[in-house]
Amino acid sequence: MDQNQPLLRWIIWLSFIFSLAPNTGRAQRPNTNIYLFDLTLETPERVLRSPKMVTAHHPGGYNNQPVFFSANEIWFTSDYQDTSQTDIWMVDLNESTLRRITRTTRSEYSPTSMNDNLHYSTVVVESDAGDNQRLWQYPRQSGEPPRPLFPDISGVGYHCWLNADTAVLFLVGDPHSLHLASRIDEQDRYLTSRVGRSLHVDGQGRLLFVQKVTDEDWYVKRYDPQYDRTELLVKTKPGAEDFAILPDQSLIMAMDNVIYRYDPKTDITWRPFADLSEWNLNNIKRLSLWKDKKLLVVNQSDAP
Repeated sequence: MDQNQPLLRWIIWLSFIFSLAPNTGRAQRPNTNIYLFDLTLETPERVLRSPKMVTAHHPGGYNNQPVFFSANEIWFTSDYQDTSQTDIWMVDLNESTLRRITRTTRSEYSPTSMNDNLHYSTVVVESDAGDNQRLWQYPRQSGEPPRPLFPDISGVGYHCWLNADTAVLFLVGDPHSLHLASRIDEQDRYLTSRVGRSLHVDGQGRLLFVQKVTDEDWYVKRYDPQYDRTELLVKTKPGAEDFAILPDQSLIMAMDNVIYRYDPKTDITWRPFADLSEWNLNNIKRLSLWKDKKLLVVNQSDAP
């Protein structure tokens, strides 16, 4: 039932405006759902179209951290079928199927494709106390055991890949800090602290992240590894830390029910890009893009 399980029929917005059932087994995780839009930048009056609910099979649960592994493969974290922990799941848009990728006694989060296309990385919570979170490598196909990538580095909350050999690690702490970890020598280098969870690499190999300078002042910054230099791009929308990078290197960021866009080449600040309130999406969190064609958004239906 887990492999190639038929995904419930795509439904449009009116069919999923309903009450979300509580789930006491996963009270520590928010109720989140993933939605897919076609993205059409050539028509400014209607940039988002054809909305679909990706997680209609588990509407009252935790479905988060979506990412495109290809134009038709959406990988994400979910507690579907096991609310005591999370696993990695995949939706195939071509086949309209749902597949469970991991089935372990551990919780996995943040699936991320690795450059060889044979493996993916994921943050693994290795104990119930949550005090030993490390970055692991899993095979895309069976036959190879998963393994921790940086055995001596714990407290990993989020990550991305700067290049094939260098991972960017958000390490949980007080304050949270940002590190570069090398697969060559498995050592890490501290970059900065007071950072947000959204980490992205642009088309020129530069790292973009949010730094929370104070409780009120948050900024998107850009780190260039070639020159070992960090520059400030723009202040975030108030309280917003999740963003994505379009192919033209402009940024999108959500706050409440509105997605905003910022182009470093032309804009001084964020400008409205799309309003999702007409689809009853009023607490938008993470964003994920497939080029300039598709957009995934996470809507959180209860308080963080």
